[in-house]
Amino acid sequence: MGSNHTLAFFRRLMFGLNMIVCSFLAGIYAFTPYFAVQQSEGLRFAQQLNALPDKPWLLFGVPVGLCALFAASVFFRRQQHCHAAYFVEPLLCLFVIYALHLDYNGLLLVAVVDLADGLRGRRRIMFLGAMAFLYLVTSMDILPSRLRMVTIANYFAFYNTHARLFFQNILGLFTALNLIFFLIYMVLLVGQRTEENAATRQLNAELAAVNGQLVQLNERLKTYAAESERMAETRERNRLAREIHDTLGHTLTGITAGADACITMMEVSPEMAKKQMERIATAARQGMNEVRRSVSALRPDALERLHLPEALRQLCEEMQQTSRASVNLQLEAHQLRLSADEEDAVYRIVQESVTNAIRHGQASEIWITITAASRMMSIVVQDNGIGCKTPKPGFGLRHMQERLHLLGGTLQTNGENGFRIEAKLPLRWGDTI
Repeated sequence: MGSNHTLAFFRRLMFGLNMIVCSFLAGIYAFTPYFAVQQSEGLRFAQQLNALPDKPWLLFGVPVGLCALFAASVFFRRQQHCHAAYFVEPLLCLFVIYALHLDYNGLLLVAVVDLADGLRGRRRIMFLGAMAFLYLVTSMDILPSRLRMVTIANYFAFYNTHARLFFQNILGLFTALNLIFFLIYMVLLVGQRTEENAATRQLNAELAAVNGQLVQLNERLKTYAAESERMAETRERNRLAREIHDTLGHTLTGITAGADACITMMEVSPEMAKKQMERIATAARQGMNEVRRSVSALRPDALERLHLPEALRQLCEEMQQTSRASVNLQLEAHQLRLSADEEDAVYRIVQESVTNAIRHGQASEIWITITAASRMMSIVVQDNGIGCKTPKPGFGLRHMQERLHLLGGTLQTNGENGFRIEAKLPLRWGDTI
């Protein structure tokens, strides 16, 4: 912005200087004949001229042309991409130069300063070439003699030596200043364009770097999206496997234990065996519903219908009815503020623990204790089965660990005296409502 102000300042300075020079020359042309007549030396003045002077009214074209040039400059600079300016202003300059008998052509430099900034590429070269040609042509002394025009030197010759030197020095000074201002303007303009080009190249380089980073980021995002999709698929497979394992394992264990009881009771009491088969059928239907709900990513059916304590009691009663094991539930934590995923985890841990105790441990007694204190829930499942001194985490234990890990909990097992599972689950919302 500062460079633009400097360029505008020199442009106005050149325009003002040229108006002074043109007014000075027009004054010499108009005043000299009048001065010669007043000094009674009109004949001597006329004898010094190499041609007839132009009519006085032509000198009025100088101020008129300058005013028109100024108005055109102001108007065209307010218009963007106005191509008429590249013809009108040079023509006005040539008109004023002709009115001054081709004695001063500095106005062409003003036109160059005023219009060169708006051109780009080939048009700028053509315009500057045309103005350079006009400047050279008007600088030669051939045209005034061919056109039989009186030069300013003929007017200066009428005055004495001191006045003539003074007028010549004034004209030379104005011409030199005009050329100096023109050179300064062009140097500033070239410097400004160089800086703008450098800034443009730097911005292009930065943009290219940003584009490269965006491409890399886009590739990473694609890789991340693909990886996230694979992880989501893996999590969904693990979820389905965990839900179906928990549901089918629990249901099939109950059915197996109930079927063994039916075989034993078949000969002793067919009526009892029939009731046991009805319980097995009910458990099988509930298990099928659980499988459907697991595939649909819904909660266990019991938790959909009941609160967690009632759902746990129903789970223990059903398992006790379909198997020969005694399942004892001791729920010391009442009215817990659990979220849905916490309730799901507690229910599935108890379900899997009881199922494993009956299926693998062949337990006849199972004790379940659930307590909560200091924002921590404890789930302990102990049985009197055969136990396992070096338990190997199977599918059920791994999924229990995964559920607890997602919620920030832990799982510990002990198989020396029966089998004991102890799960710790942090509570988000405190111990009680």
